[in-house]
Amino acid sequence: MNLPNAISLVRIILVPVIIVLMLINWSQALVINNYHLTIAWLIAGVLFIVASLSDFLDGYLARRLNKVTTFGKFFDAIADKFLTSAVLIVMSYVSIVPIWITLVLILRDFLMDALRQILATKNVVLAANWYGKWKTAFQMIGLTILFFVSYQSFNGNASGMGRYDQYGLINQLLLIPMYIATLLSLYSAIVYLAMNYKYLITKSSVTKK
Repeated sequence: MNLPNAISLVRIILVPVIIVLMLINWSQALVINNYHLTIAWLIAGVLFIVASLSDFLDGYLARRLNKVTTFGKFFDAIADKFLTSAVLIVMSYVSIVPIWITLVLILRDFLMDALRQILATKNVVLAANWYGKWKTAFQMIGLTILFFVSYQSFNGNASGMGRYDQYGLINQLLLIPMYIATLLSLYSAIVYLAMNYKYLITKSSVTKK
């Protein structure tokens, strides 16, 4: 296993650690005036940042060391989706990320995976576009913020609209990167489909035996 793939493996290993830290009932917390953050979520947030940065690092090293392989691309994509999907699901479970955002982001990724497989049968590579890359960047930034600051950090009400509640101004401002990521995910999916529509309506180039 080369270095870039090893880094992807570490990212996968970090995921269950992050999820356990997010779910355990650890009462010890960092408290500053009205703000509080449990130590478990603090550690989970730091590990998420490390895992997110490793996503850029393994790609950079693969290109720099000329270690780009088909397995490496697949392994990196799996590690990336495993990380973001797991964190999104848990954050929706604890009512930090709206469920509809999690559904849109995860279903969009499933759609892109299906499109990639269909195009592969036609010997077409699904090229990445900048909208998808920006979507990933905003998603990582948004999730990182929510690890450290959310309406729960101020003991806000999960169904309230007060200043520090889930539907209040402060929490809505904190969710802006996630809203942008969701819009970009939908737009990039439309762009991908539009660019490859001609391949979708043609017969597969792979001959079945």
